[in-house]
Amino acid sequence: MARAPLKKTVARATRIYAFYTVPCYSWRMKIQKIFLALILMLPALLSDPARVQAQSSAIQQDMTSNILLRPDAIVEGQYVTLGDIFSGIDPQISDLAVAHAPQPGRQTVLDYRWLYGIAQRHNVPWRPRTTADQIVITRASQTISIDEISDAVKDALVQHGIKPPFAVDLSGETFQIHLPVDVPAMVEITGLDVNQRTNRFIANVTTGSQTAQRRTYRMSGRYYPLAQVPVIIEPIRRGAIVRPDQVEYRDMRAERVPAGTIRDIDDVIGKEALRPIKSDEPLLFRDFSNPILVRRGALVVIRLVTANMSLTARGKALEDGSKGSVIRVMNLASNKTIQVEVVAENEVRALPAMSQ
Repeated sequence: MARAPLKKTVARATRIYAFYTVPCYSWRMKIQKIFLALILMLPALLSDPARVQAQSSAIQQDMTSNILLRPDAIVEGQYVTLGDIFSGIDPQISDLAVAHAPQPGRQTVLDYRWLYGIAQRHNVPWRPRTTADQIVITRASQTISIDEISDAVKDALVQHGIKPPFAVDLSGETFQIHLPVDVPAMVEITGLDVNQRTNRFIANVTTGSQTAQRRTYRMSGRYYPLAQVPVIIEPIRRGAIVRPDQVEYRDMRAERVPAGTIRDIDDVIGKEALRPIKSDEPLLFRDFSNPILVRRGALVVIRLVTANMSLTARGKALEDGSKGSVIRVMNLASNKTIQVEVVAENEVRALPAMSQ
């Protein structure tokens, strides 16, 4: 009596096998092999009905063993497909959209309940093994940084009539704009409101113009006029003479430049530092002086040059002097004190009127 239902099952399997002998995709070819194996084992199955249930379970397990849940996926479009979630499924349904993708640059997590519901709805032979089964969906994106936005705002301010150089400070220094990968990574300033009394502005920053992904962000900030001042590029010690390769111009916010700041680089080169000087800070006149070329008590060469003659003598400095300073020197030949101008290290020039 138990063989009658089994014969009906075999007959049904034979009809299904005949249907799957037509050319088809890989998953159907696999089912062909399964049914062929079933028919070949019919004699054994007819003699042992208990084996039917075991073979059926093995066939079902074989059908689902190649369907795997991906741990994560990166999608570029607006939708999540079955192929993004499961591997090993029929290619005909792998591109089927099943959910909206998150915003560009964002992530979303699909848990085991949602996944099992989708699998059942689309006849995917998969079931969660634990409640921890999930997939993390990330939307691919391209970014526009705050520096790119600042550059666009600068150009808009110049067109508005703000004279450069100036710096732009936008609220939210870590702000980024994420765009879909198929949208040009360009930013436009579509609106600008400037208060020149307070140097504040409000800008409309637009991305994805003339596309369905057009977005406009309203951003506020402030611009600061810049002043070009010389700075030391590496720290120097007290008493050091500033060399040309140690100083260069830098732009600084004008309101941060203190009174008494040196503006001309020539006023720094060749000067002696009166205190240790840090790099990248404004240089003040009070922190530098002309280097001492003649020390008190040092022997110096006295030169007297006129249109008709050139004389030299040896003298002794009675006081310190830097280049251009007028100091007193004793002429060792005549033991007379004269006033001279310091022109180089331990070298002075006697002025004709003074030498008399």
